[in-house]
Amino acid sequence: MERWIVVTGASGALAQALFVALRTAGWGVVAVSRQAAPADTDAGQVWIQGDVSDQSGAEAVFAELAQRNIVPEFLAHLAGSFLLAGLAQTSEEQYRQCLAANLDSAFFTLRAFVSARKKAGGGGAAVFVSSVVAGTGVAFHEAVAAAKGGLEALVLAAAATHARDHIRINAVRSGLMDSPAASHMLRNERSREMARKQYPLEELISPNDVAGALLFLLHAGQVTGQILAVDGGFSAIRPMVTQ
Repeated sequence: MERWIVVTGASGALAQALFVALRTAGWGVVAVSRQAAPADTDAGQVWIQGDVSDQSGAEAVFAELAQRNIVPEFLAHLAGSFLLAGLAQTSEEQYRQCLAANLDSAFFTLRAFVSARKKAGGGGAAVFVSSVVAGTGVAFHEAVAAAKGGLEALVLAAAATHARDHIRINAVRSGLMDSPAASHMLRNERSREMARKQYPLEELISPNDVAGALLFLLHAGQVTGQILAVDGGFSAIRPMVTQ
């Protein structure tokens, strides 16, 4: 029986890295994005254009899957946005959009997924993507830190609630990924070098590394309620300062 996974944020670099691994493993993939399906979408991939940042949008995705007789066993919620701004530089609209993209979308998508899994008899797993700014204070990240901090708290609470349903819920806490979404922070080689020096391993995070961690958490049958750091040591150790 084919295993189906719902992947939100399907247009991003992380989703593209995850799709390669899922395709190799023979999983059925439901890609969800606010953007229309690209011309080179895999023939076997189900693409749903939608916005999961509110309840009606998230429920609509799973309602469409039910009509197609697809019962996903897994969820990889990769939808989100990034805002580099401090308190004074963040407008109310930017703040609301940041929370909607990162926290509201996680809450409503997880709720719709859990509802579908419980109707199917329980079981399954969901994974989310957090950020190092949720656990370490980084200047000019107030809104996204609040959103990702809330996401991690959501993962822990939901994992506790739905352990009895045998639904595992975890997250990956990523460092700065070397992807188009971070291009405004990695504008040139100097900015890239400054970013690398913040990480003990002196490397930016590859989407492939995060995708591998997501797959591990999806497969790990006795792992739930965990926040796995894939951050080059950023949140645990400090870089060694040398002259």
